[in-house]
Amino acid sequence: MSGINAEEFIDELVFCLKEEDLVKAKALLQFASDSDITADVQRKAMIELAKGPESVVFPLLEYLTKIEISDPKVQESLYELILDKAYNNTDLVIKYITENEKKARLLFLKAAGELQLAEAGHTLTRIITNDKDPDILVTAITALGQLKQTESLSCLADMADRPDPEVKRAAIFAIAENGGNDAVDHLTGFIGEDDYTNKFAVEALADIQDMYSLEKLTSLLSSSQTNVRDTAIDQLMRIGTKATPVLTKAFQNAEADYLVHLVTTLGYIGDPAAVNPILDIINTQPEDANIRQAAYEAMERIPSPKTAISLVQGLQDPVESVRMSAARAIDKILSKVLVAGLRNVVREGSEDANNAVGALIDSDASNIFNFLAEEESFLDLAEPHILEKADPDTRKTFLKHMESIGHKEFSQTMASKVSDQDEPEEKSAQIYVVDDSKMMLKLYQNKLKARGIQPVVFHKPEDAIPQIIKNKPDLVITDLNMPNISGLEMTKELRKKYTRQDLPILMITTQSDFVEKDDADIKINDTVLTKSGINKILHKPFKDEDFYATVENFVEL
Repeated sequence: MSGINAEEFIDELVFCLKEEDLVKAKALLQFASDSDITADVQRKAMIELAKGPESVVFPLLEYLTKIEISDPKVQESLYELILDKAYNNTDLVIKYITENEKKARLLFLKAAGELQLAEAGHTLTRIITNDKDPDILVTAITALGQLKQTESLSCLADMADRPDPEVKRAAIFAIAENGGNDAVDHLTGFIGEDDYTNKFAVEALADIQDMYSLEKLTSLLSSSQTNVRDTAIDQLMRIGTKATPVLTKAFQNAEADYLVHLVTTLGYIGDPAAVNPILDIINTQPEDANIRQAAYEAMERIPSPKTAISLVQGLQDPVESVRMSAARAIDKILSKVLVAGLRNVVREGSEDANNAVGALIDSDASNIFNFLAEEESFLDLAEPHILEKADPDTRKTFLKHMESIGHKEFSQTMASKVSDQDEPEEKSAQIYVVDDSKMMLKLYQNKLKARGIQPVVFHKPEDAIPQIIKNKPDLVITDLNMPNISGLEMTKELRKKYTRQDLPILMITTQSDFVEKDDADIKINDTVLTKSGINKILHKPFKDEDFYATVENFVEL
């Protein structure tokens, strides 16, 4: 402690405070830095300062902000002491936020906000309008927001137009602190300016969480701007079940893309209260296959026995990806009613029954096989799918499971009918697939394995990015809308290292952002493709021949 006696130091400080001797107290506190006394003594000094009169303690606190104090607990004690002394001393706080050095001003500005000193509002507005220091601006803006004064909204809105991202962010979130319809309208008015502003505004909007803000936030799922839409999805997932009534209410008259995002978000939230509204969508069988698929995928995430019979009809959907989504959902909620419905389907022996059995096999719905394996009609339908359509891995998995539940003869017979010549030639091409839908990952796996390619799959873009940067594949296939990181954001990150020529990226999406429809023909805007960094876009639902032809543009199949 550099020769300074701790007990004498504290005794001397107590005497100075008692005598209100500011000069001697400051002279003593010059030894309060880390190099002179320990953190324990610094904390004891704070305790004694708390007992002193404001007229002496305030200038001493300002003086201490200049002293080197590195211990976080001591720094916290210093700020707590500022809060304690600033309470009901607005005039002194205003003086210290305008007249002191930067370090002290920052602490007193912070205190003015946290104590919600309403009388400091005009001073904070003046500081924000006139000061140039970004740190002072950010802290003053944050403090003004905490005062929740409606008259401050115009000042904060002006700051939100500043180019400095930290100042912009502070102003946007300060507006959100005010709450109310005016704040919500200001925030939604910022959306569309640029990606940073969009993200800040949507996140701030989600912090308000009154009915009006939730309705506005939900409406952003219909935005044509990917980062607005994806940020809104992430924030609604964070809000959770509180958002369910607003999301389900928005089903009414929602366009196809909007409805897909509403249903998908509810699936991620996982609120059982969303089951009936989603079930209503399934029962109406929308014309758009992407809506049907989104509904079945949501049901997989919110398993409910009441959806059983409705899910069975999904196995007979004309679109493969929809059938597989229904199969995965069914595998989660097996019941006597459901099994009875499935048995009736396979006994029909129709093309629909063929499609249903194929979807169950391709989606690895192994729980269901335990109940259907005794049905001769199931085995009859399974055989041609196993021999003619299933990829090698799916076939092996299915036959192994059938053997494990007592159908060894069937498994061996099927295996004997598959010769080595039937196996696809293994390709050296390396394809990475990124999609938040486990069903879509399985679908891509099945199709690529059927052509001899073993894809590497990722459920989260954040897991895929470092692996792709470390080991460049021949092709990346990605979804557009995914939680946390969208397909476009992932592409932007990958393009920091790889050009479109170095690493082709194929985006497969339900979203029509990049799609122009003309007389039912789907066209992709090449200018948008180049700007986004994507090489090719394929729209869901797609046909097998289109998928293979598109992949063959980049790798040999």
